Amino acid sequence: MTMASKEGYRLEQEAFVSNHEGSTWQEVIFTLLPNVCGILLTTTTLGVLRKYIDRNVTVVVEFILIVIPTILCCTVLSEHIISVCIVMIFISTLNMWLLGNKSIQLSKLDVRPITGKRPFITNFRALTNIITAICILAVDFRVFPRKFVKTEVYGYSLMDTGVGLFILANALVAPEARDFSTSRQTEFQETLTKNIKNCFRSCIPLLVLGFGRFVAVELTGYQKHVTEYGVHWNFFVTLAVVKLFTSMITSTINSKYSLFSGAWILGMHEYIMTTKGLSTWVLGDAPRDDFFSANREGLVSVPGYVGLYFIGVAVGRLIHSTYQSSHTKSNMKISVKLCGLKFEASYNESMLLCIKLYLISVLAYIALVLCNSYSKVSRRLVNVGYCIWILTLTTTLLNLLLYVEILLDITNYAANEPCNENRTKKLSKNSRLNLKKNVESERRENTECVVKRSLEICDAVNYNGLFFFLLSNVLTGLVNMLMCTLYVKQLLTILILIIYMAISIFSTLILYRLQIPIKL
Repeated sequence: MTMASKEGYRLEQEAFVSNHEGSTWQEVIFTLLPNVCGILLTTTTLGVLRKYIDRNVTVVVEFILIVIPTILCCTVLSEHIISVCIVMIFISTLNMWLLGNKSIQLSKLDVRPITGKRPFITNFRALTNIITAICILAVDFRVFPRKFVKTEVYGYSLMDTGVGLFILANALVAPEARDFSTSRQTEFQETLTKNIKNCFRSCIPLLVLGFGRFVAVELTGYQKHVTEYGVHWNFFVTLAVVKLFTSMITSTINSKYSLFSGAWILGMHEYIMTTKGLSTWVLGDAPRDDFFSANREGLVSVPGYVGLYFIGVAVGRLIHSTYQSSHTKSNMKISVKLCGLKFEASYNESMLLCIKLYLISVLAYIALVLCNSYSKVSRRLVNVGYCIWILTLTTTLLNLLLYVEILLDITNYAANEPCNENRTKKLSKNSRLNLKKNVESERRENTECVVKRSLEICDAVNYNGLFFFLLSNVLTGLVNMLMCTLYVKQLLTILILIIYMAISIFSTLILYRLQIPIKL
C-alpha cells in the first residue's frame, strides 16, 4: 500500500467512526442484558457440569458462555438481542431446576455472602472491562452497528458508556466507599501529603501510558477521532487527572459527604458550561491552535468525571453499609396482616439492597427525563445529563446482577448445600493475612457450593484490570496495522474478535493463577 493510499484509508477509517448520532437509552440497556444473562447461564451450567469437568475446561466454558455471546450481540446478532436473552434465561431456568428441584421454604431461607467480596460488583467491573475491550476493536469493522459508535455531539450509544462505567466501577470499590469512620485518624496536612504521594505514584504510570499512546499514534499514522478526547488527550490521561483531583478532594472532605460533593461539582460544572459559553466552544468548530483548544474535550470533561466518581463513591458506601453488620444480624422478617390473614416473610441484606438500588434507578431515571427536557446528554461535555444516564445504567446493571446472585443463593439452598458462614469468617481473616492463600481457599469454597459464587474469568480481569485494558489496546493497534479492517468479511471478523478476546483474557488469567499483579 502506497503512502497516498495509506493516508486515504486512514481518512476513510476516521470518517467511519465519526459523525454518528447513537441510538436510544433503551437499546443500550438491551445490548448489555446478554452480559447479565450470560453470568446466570454460565454459573448454572457449571453447577450442572461440576462433577464432569476440571478447572481448565471450566474457564473455556466461561469464555464460550460469557464472551462469545457478547461479541455476537454487539455484531451479527445486534437485532436479535431479546431472543438471545430469552434463550439464555430458558436454559438457566432448566439448569436451576436440575440443581435444586426440591421444595424451598422461603420463610426459612438463610443466604449469606460467602466472602467480604461482593460477587455482583466483581461481575459488574469485569463485564465493563470485557465489553469495552470488545468494542474498541469491533468498532473498526463494518459488522459493528454504527448506532453503537460514540456520538458526535448529543445522544446515547453503547461506546459512550465506556469511560463513565469505568469511573463508576472504580468508585464502587474505592477506599472512600468503605471508610465509615466518623473522624479522621490523622491531621489534615498528613492526610493530604499521604494521599498526594500515593496519587502521584499511581498517576505517573497512567500519564506515561497516555504519552506513549499519543507518540505511538503519531509515529504509526494510526487513525484518530479528535472529538473523542482531543488531539493529545486520551483515556489514560483522563484517568490520571481524575485520580489527582479526587485524591485532593477526599483529603479535604470526609467521604460521608461524597454524594453532596459529587452533586455540587456536577452542578457547578453544568452552570459554568451553560452560562460561560463553554459548551458552545467545546462542540463548535473553533480552531485547535493551542494545547487548551486542541484538547478541549478532555479538559472540560474532567469536572464531570470527578463529580461522577463521587456519586459512585456514594453508591459504593450504600452497598457496603448494607452489608457492614451482616455477620452479626440474623435474617430480618416482615409481617403483614390483610383481611384477617397474616403473611410473614424473611429477607436478607441482598434483598434489601435490591430495593435500595431499584429506588435509586427510578429516581435517576426521573432525573434523566427532566434533564432531557432541559439539555441533552453529551458524552463530549460529560454534562449532568450524561452523568445521570451513567448512574441510571450502573444501578440498573448492579440490580440485575444482584438478582442473579440471590437466585444462585436460592439454588444452592434448594440443593441442600448452603455455604457455611463459619468458613466465611475464616476466609475474611485469611484475606487480611495472605492473599494467595485466600484465593485458594475461595476456590475450595466455590467447589463446596453447587453453584459458584464468582467466575474465574471475572476474578482474573478484575485482578489486573488496567493490564487487561492496555493489552486490548495494543492488540487493537496490531490488528489495525496488519489488515484493512473496513474490508474484512463478516465471518472472518467474528473469528478475529474471538481470537483477540481469547488472547486478552487468557493472558490475564495466567497472571491471576500465578498471583502476579501488574501494577501500572
